[in-house]
Amino acid sequence: MRTKVTIVVPAYNAERWLRDALNSAVAQTCEAHEIIVVDDGSEDRTGEIVRSFGGKIIYIKQSNQGVSAARNTALRAATGDWIALLDSDDLFVPEKLEKQVDVIEANPELVVVYSAFQYLFSNGETHPMPSFPAVKLWPGLRYRTPILPSTSMIRRSALEEVGGFSTEYHHGEDWELWFRLVRRYSTKAFQDVPENLTTYRHWENNVTKNFARTAAAALRLLDTVLLEDLSGIRRTIWKRKIESRIFFHVSLNYREAESERYWAYAIESLLKWPLWGAVVPAYRYKVFAVMLYTKLQNFRLSATYWWPERRCRESLTRQAELPSEVSVS
Repeated sequence: MRTKVTIVVPAYNAERWLRDALNSAVAQTCEAHEIIVVDDGSEDRTGEIVRSFGGKIIYIKQSNQGVSAARNTALRAATGDWIALLDSDDLFVPEKLEKQVDVIEANPELVVVYSAFQYLFSNGETHPMPSFPAVKLWPGLRYRTPILPSTSMIRRSALEEVGGFSTEYHHGEDWELWFRLVRRYSTKAFQDVPENLTTYRHWENNVTKNFARTAAAALRLLDTVLLEDLSGIRRTIWKRKIESRIFFHVSLNYREAESERYWAYAIESLLKWPLWGAVVPAYRYKVFAVMLYTKLQNFRLSATYWWPERRCRESLTRQAELPSEVSVS
């Protein structure tokens, strides 16, 4: 008998893309042992869509508690050996479970298997993203979260052993989980699969595009768990490097949003860590050169134009506390 896989789908007001996601789960060449959808207090047609699949899907509804609580509810109900995460707006390719189960059965010591994926943009274009090598997850997980949840399968017993998903984090909860699992089992228990097995829908209201919340969550993780095993000068250096990386990416997002705030974050990134390496990429200097050229083209004789008030951490925290429908400015 093959490994039993439970597909877990948390859903909150997910009617727009949920049917596509569930169709991709049902259409697997290696049939899932069970598919569990946890409706996290939806007020749209989410429940109706799930029930239309009949007995193919287990439907659980709860009050709105967040994605981590929804996944934990599914974990308590699951009877499979492995948990395959699927977000309600993502898609599995038909061979997803089959290829990952092959890896699992060939390597019984594994606790997490994940794959490459592709972005699907609203205009129909796609962009492939290679899988991050498992051997580099440590210390890679200190400064980035390279595993997309919908690409992953997690041994249920391991997930239960570390306490499931933390409900303390409303963003970055998957990053925190990978961190705990790597610290508990080491990178040898992780395996990346090079094939693209998941499609990540990159659309205008996708929660991960809210970069202020994502960055604020990363800073909170930095303050709480990412450096918990370090002290002294090593901790200080790592902290400044990671802050520099976070502020650099926020700068890129603000620039894409055509907000003048991008320059403040660019300066903050350089002040936090002016050098380059694995944490802070060298291409940051090329990007900043383009930013500087743009500033010169729109030259202003103003101190605040060239040296704006930064307060980057405070600004991100404030933006992250705003309702989701409020745009970042």
